[in-house]
Amino acid sequence: MATVKPFKGLRPPKELVEQVASRPYDVLNSAEARAEAKGNEKSLYHIIKPEIDFPEGTDEH
Repeated sequence: MATVKPFKGLRPPKELVEQVASRPYDVLNSAEARAEAKGNEKSLYHIIKPEIDFPEGTDEH
């Protein structure tokens, strides 16, 4: 049987909330995520949609 252990969640500091906030990955496409993350290296889109950092036209699969 698997053992499930709780873990402490992480929250960004209050001053960074606006910079890291993002919509769920499945409600916007890569182009929209690229536009929302433009100029913001702290955006979580770089993690949940990493293809936004690939050169335009790169096959994301």
